[in-house]
Amino acid sequence: MNDAKLDLITKLLAKAESTTPEEAEALTEHAERLMLKYGIEQARIDEQRARRGEAQEEIVKERMLFTGAYARDLREIGIRVAAALETVTPLQADQPYVGSILYLVGFSSDARQARVLAASLQVQAMVAMRAWWLAVRDEYRWHSDAEKRRARSGFIRGFGAGAAERIATGRRRIVAESGTGTDLVLASRRDRVDAAVRAMATGKARRRQGADYAAFRSGHNSGRDANTGGSAVTSSRGADR
Repeated sequence: MNDAKLDLITKLLAKAESTTPEEAEALTEHAERLMLKYGIEQARIDEQRARRGEAQEEIVKERMLFTGAYARDLREIGIRVAAALETVTPLQADQPYVGSILYLVGFSSDARQARVLAASLQVQAMVAMRAWWLAVRDEYRWHSDAEKRRARSGFIRGFGAGAAERIATGRRRIVAESGTGTDLVLASRRDRVDAAVRAMATGKARRRQGADYAAFRSGHNSGRDANTGGSAVTSSRGADR
């Protein structure tokens, strides 16, 4: 995805964040569709370059850093976005006194797309979680602080699952509309990313504790219908009460 196309998408998303819910939905769906279509276009261009023996798009690592009480939950959104897009591989690390880190490994245009989507959904997840918590926190008034934290965490994780489901559905639809051969082009692109990842030294992350089920489902439903914007997470404070 070139800078001009990314700029167009960013402008659509910026407008969506400052208008009516109805117009915002139309704008963000349009932006998401453009992202996916441009990703397929770039994959085809790169495949043609390979056949001619020309240099292909570079495989890169886009780094995202998460801090604060919900760092790992927000990182999980990025992991799910990468899985939904299918051509980007997520790698994760935790560094003491630094934070939770996510690397999105893929061809440059794909990795940038994944980062934009992930950053937007993380902002939306925090906004949606705070609104949900205000509505339900009386139901948790006799719960421990740890259980309340687990509920809020579960909502965010559910939000990410729902949003990723929506992205994956949209991607499948656009791939089908793109005609014969698109699946093979994308599969080849995926294989090259997989080969690059195998060449990297990676470790296994610890398994997460199970989420509060009701909170996860509420987050899932909210995330499934989420818009996709381009802002980055700046703070996770404000919901821990």
